[in-house]
Amino acid sequence: MKPKNTLFLIFTFLFSSVCPAISQEAPNENIIKYIEQYAALAVKEMERTGVPASIKIAQGIHETNAGKSDLVLQSNNHFGIKCKSSWTGEKVYHNDDEEGECFRKYDNATASYLDHSDYLKSQPRYAFLFDYDANDYAAWAWGLKKAGYATNPIYAQTLIKYIEAYHLNELNKFAENEEDQDLKNYLETIRNRPLDVVENSNKSIEPEEKYISTKPAKEKSEKRIKIKKTHVVKKGESLYSLSKKYDTTVDVLKKVNHLKKEALQVGQKIKIPKKIT
Repeated sequence: MKPKNTLFLIFTFLFSSVCPAISQEAPNENIIKYIEQYAALAVKEMERTGVPASIKIAQGIHETNAGKSDLVLQSNNHFGIKCKSSWTGEKVYHNDDEEGECFRKYDNATASYLDHSDYLKSQPRYAFLFDYDANDYAAWAWGLKKAGYATNPIYAQTLIKYIEAYHLNELNKFAENEEDQDLKNYLETIRNRPLDVVENSNKSIEPEEKYISTKPAKEKSEKRIKIKKTHVVKKGESLYSLSKKYDTTVDVLKKVNHLKKEALQVGQKIKIPKKIT
């Protein structure tokens, strides 16, 4: 064997041993159905409370085994929230960390989704989460684990896995955009797109600092800009003309559309924000 071939084989072996392989597989049908059923509700809750839709859906998938767990079937409890002393509603008893633990029971899934948002917003130990960028799903996932939401040692990594595999972070932008067609397009895409699955991933053993980004926290006074409609650019139109047409500013249009330049192309879709009153 020639020396250069030997070196090539050694390099290939070393590379494959330290770099995880990426394969593709079909999406899990139960998970797809869960996302289709509850994505719109998660988006509405993000708009109401600021809890990221991606995090809420990932937690729901995990806590309910994509809607199939005994707990959710008995109680409509999608987030594994236990009774606590403040709970005055119906209860069910389920084996978890200990035998026969008390869990909240809801009339329907909507009540569970609303209570989950309110629970995170009302508990002081979760307050720091709302300083994170809503799209920083790793920070939210690790933050939930750090605040004691779950005892599972790989809880954060599990949420991250679902968010990345099913592109759940895309749901967050629909809280700013009231056009249902965009959400429908997303649901159609994830149903038909193979998943990128990382084999032999080291995510479960790497430190949390690797996944918490250094993005600056949002100012608490910052308001989420809601989207009124999407405008398709016609010949001769500019950001300036659109700002005048829709009673906004060029800077706001650039911000909501993540534009670095002002030049537009015919057929380009531009999100138009609601007027803040």
